[in-house]
Amino acid sequence: MDGFFQDNINDINGKDINILIDNYMPLIIKTVSSITGRYVSVKNDDEFSIALMAFKEAVDKYDENKGIFSSFAKLVISSRVKNHLVRENKHNKVESIEELSESGINIEDIYHTEIEGSDEISIEISKLKDEINKFGFSFEDLVEEAPKHDDTRKRAISISEKVNDEVILKNFMYEKRRLPIKQISLKFSVTEKILKRSKRFIISVVIILDKNFRNLKLWVRR
Repeated sequence: MDGFFQDNINDINGKDINILIDNYMPLIIKTVSSITGRYVSVKNDDEFSIALMAFKEAVDKYDENKGIFSSFAKLVISSRVKNHLVRENKHNKVESIEELSESGINIEDIYHTEIEGSDEISIEISKLKDEINKFGFSFEDLVEEAPKHDDTRKRAISISEKVNDEVILKNFMYEKRRLPIKQISLKFSVTEKILKRSKRFIISVVIILDKNFRNLKLWVRR
């Protein structure tokens, strides 16, 4: 998601804080949701209010030596929200959500995120759930199987993109309701063992790409 913003210090300095908050609202909500592991209310959640203050802090403290602004802001927001949760004796919950967020698609974020004034994400979630159910697995299954290591995740996403670009492989997947593991293995020189470990994740990403679920694409970690 950080790459989506393509930001630098010139994009941050001198900008009205309310405009910046609007521009970075998806990042703010995503960061809070990934830590709390629940539905984020932009009107009533203490954690969301803390995240907004943390975002302003990030704006005030940012300089080009701190790297990409979105990454720096995420770090500050995460730190402040986690500190709050620790004070509220929720540290164990924080740790468990951090483990979950290592999945290639932040399922908790997708499932619980609310973007004010829009139900596009909810519609896309519902469509994705319907699609993967046709393949015989659920969101819960996807969370359990999603790659936990960064290199494994990136490799699975790369495979998903290649499958999405191959009409024959993609049509096979939809028609047979399964991943064409042997064909993919031969075409892209990847072992069947690797494919089997991430097959549900790959299927889900192919669906997101093929159906052009615009908002859900933002939650696929590149």
